[in-house]
Amino acid sequence: MKVIINADDFGYTKAVTDGIIKGYHQGIVRSTTALCNMPYIEDGKNLLKDCPNLSIGVHLTLTLGKSLTKNKTLTDEEGYFYKPAKLQNHYFDVEEVYNEFKAQIERFIEVFGCMPSHLDSHHGMHDFQNNLQATKKLAQEYHLPIRRYNHFQFVNEFIKDNVSVEGLIHILEKYKDQDIEIMSHCGECDLELYLKSSYALPRVQELAVLCDPAIKDYIQKNKIIITNYLDEEVNQ
Repeated sequence: MKVIINADDFGYTKAVTDGIIKGYHQGIVRSTTALCNMPYIEDGKNLLKDCPNLSIGVHLTLTLGKSLTKNKTLTDEEGYFYKPAKLQNHYFDVEEVYNEFKAQIERFIEVFGCMPSHLDSHHGMHDFQNNLQATKKLAQEYHLPIRRYNHFQFVNEFIKDNVSVEGLIHILEKYKDQDIEIMSHCGECDLELYLKSSYALPRVQELAVLCDPAIKDYIQKNKIIITNYLDEEVNQ
C-alpha cells in the first residue's frame, strides 16, 4: 500500500508553512502544494532546502487572494478572487482560467527553480464546472499528474471527527492495499491565520496527528509506503 499525505496551502501564512515543514521533519508529510499567489512561498523556498524528500506541487486557486493575470470573470474590481459562497452560479471563462492557472505554475517555477510535482487546487477549483478542461491542458503541457485523475485514489476523509490517531488509522484500514492520496491541511496557528481563516486551530490538531508516534508505528508495522508524486518511496 502506497500513501501520499499531501499538505495543502503551503505559503498561505508563515504559521501554515512552518507547520507543514514540521510535519515533514517530525511526521509523515512527504508532499505539499503551494499557493503561488501568496507572499510566503518565498520564505517557504528557503525552508525546503532542508527537506530533500518533500515534493511540492501547485495548489491552484481561484478563491483566495489576488489573481496573477488580468481578467473579466475570475475576480472583483480590485483583482481579488471571489469567495466560494459566491460561486454557485458564477461563470468562469475557460481561457481566463487557463491563463491564470498557467501564471500560477510559471510563478512556481520562477520561485522554486524546478518543475512542480503535481497539480491540485484550493476548494477543488481545478475541476469546478469547466475548469478541468484548462487543468488537463496544462497538465499535458507540463507533464504533471492531477489530483483525482491519476492512479492514487483521492481521500477527503481526514476531517472533523476523523482528525485523530484513531481516525487516521481507520482511514488507512478502510483503504487497505490501495494506493491513496490523503488530503491534509496541517499547520501551526498564529494571529494572522486566525484572522484570515475559519480553519485555523484544527490545522494544529491535524499536525499533531501526523506527527504522533502511534501513527508512525502503525505505518511501519503494516509496511505502508509513505510516498509522493515524485518518488515511489521515501524514507520516513
